[in-house]
Amino acid sequence: MASFLRILHLGQAAFSAYNLYLSSISISNLQKYEETSKKAARYSKEAARQLHKTRTTQASSEIAVLTTLLTSAYLVFASESKFWGAFIAVANVAVLVLVRDHVGRFWKGAAKIPAPKMGEYNEAVSKTQVVRLNMAYLAASWVVAGVLALVS
Repeated sequence: MASFLRILHLGQAAFSAYNLYLSSISISNLQKYEETSKKAARYSKEAARQLHKTRTTQASSEIAVLTTLLTSAYLVFASESKFWGAFIAVANVAVLVLVRDHVGRFWKGAAKIPAPKMGEYNEAVSKTQVVRLNMAYLAASWVVAGVLALVS
């Protein structure tokens, strides 16, 4: 059982690394529109709010996936107790579900209507949606890891 858990954690780490890569592409693409967004934010409270939410959702997504990467990498090499493994799993599920909801509330409208002549922005929105979906898969993998940690 311990070997299977290590393999699961290794898969979580690899999948998290992939999602960090996707997230970095999104952030890089969104930064190309940063100056324009800052100028608009000087004149519009709504533009300022949108810029702030864009930054906070991207940062929270990145932090949640990074946390999953670090904890799964730790668990690949650590020989933790049942309680500690289950605690880490529950904490990761909670973080991933909360962040996924936070990101989804802001980006769901942007995903429906692509912005004309803003290909990199549209790609960033698309990759953000992929990372958001993948957070659900990561959360599910943590549920499995938590149950296995308790029964092993």
